[in-house]
Amino acid sequence: MNALRTDHTRSARRIAGLAALPLVASLALVGCSTGQSASGSGSGSSGAAAPGSSAPSASAASNDALRAAVGTARTAVGSGTVVSVEQEQNGSAFEVLVVTEDGVEHEVHTDAAGTTVTGSPRAERTDADDRAEHDRFTAAADLDVSDAVGKVEDLHAGTITELGLDDHLGKVVWEGDVRDGSGTKHSVRIDAGSGAVVTDTVDGDD
Repeated sequence: MNALRTDHTRSARRIAGLAALPLVASLALVGCSTGQSASGSGSGSSGAAAPGSSAPSASAASNDALRAAVGTARTAVGSGTVVSVEQEQNGSAFEVLVVTEDGVEHEVHTDAAGTTVTGSPRAERTDADDRAEHDRFTAAADLDVSDAVGKVEDLHAGTITELGLDDHLGKVVWEGDVRDGSGTKHSVRIDAGSGAVVTDTVDGDD
C-alpha cells in the first residue's frame, strides 16, 4: 500500500514538472522579446535624431539680414541689379546700391534686420562714364549678389560685412569682407563671371 502511494506521488510530481515546462519556456520567450524591444527602441530613438536633422550653419544664419536687405532694396527701387551691399553704423543698418536698366545707381538704406527701408531710395547723379561702368559690371556678372554670398560662405563661416562688384586686374569681381567667429577679417574676391576664387587673404589692418 505504501509502495503504491509512493508511485502515485512520483507520477504526480512528474506530471506537474512536465506541465510547468511550457510555462517556463513561455516566460523565457517573453523575457527575450521584452529585452529586444527595449534595446530596439533605444537604438531607434538615438538613430532617429541624427538622419536628416542638421542645424543651419552659423554663416547662413549670420547673413540672413544681409540677404533680406538685398531683397528689400530691390523691391523698393522696383527693379535692377544689386551691385553692392554693406553693413553700416556698426551693424545697425545696411546700405544697398541698385543699378536700374538705364544705368542709374540708387542708394537704399535698411534697418539691421534688412526688412524695412529707412528713408527713401535716392538716385545718384551719374554721368556717361558711370553708366558705362555700371553696364560693364552688370553685363559681366553672371553671378548675382545671392550667388556671391554663397561663394563667400563656402570659403569662410562668418558675417559678411561688405560685398560689391569691382574691377580687379581687368576682371569684374565680387569683392567682399567676412568676419569669422574669432573676429578675423577675410578679404575675398570672386570672379563675377565664372565664380572662381581670385584672392582670399586675411586682412590684418583691424
